[in-house]
Amino acid sequence: MDKNNSDQQKKQDTRQQEIERLHREAVEQGEITYKDPVTGFSVFTELFHRRRGACCNSGCRHCPY
Repeated sequence: MDKNNSDQQKKQDTRQQEIERLHREAVEQGEITYKDPVTGFSVFTELFHRRRGACCNSGCRHCPY
C-alpha cells in the first residue's frame, strides 16, 4: 500500500470511529438522530429504525433489519 492509500485509509478509519462514537452517544441518550460530522445531515439511529419496526429499503446506515 502506498503512502496516499495509507493516509486515505487512516482518514476513513478516523471518520468511521467518529460516526460510531456519535451514534453510540445518541443511542445512550435516547436520541433518534445525530448529525453526520462530514455532511452535516441528520442520520437516524438504530433506535429510530427499531421503533419503526421494519426496513424501508433505503440503505440506512444503522438499519438493524
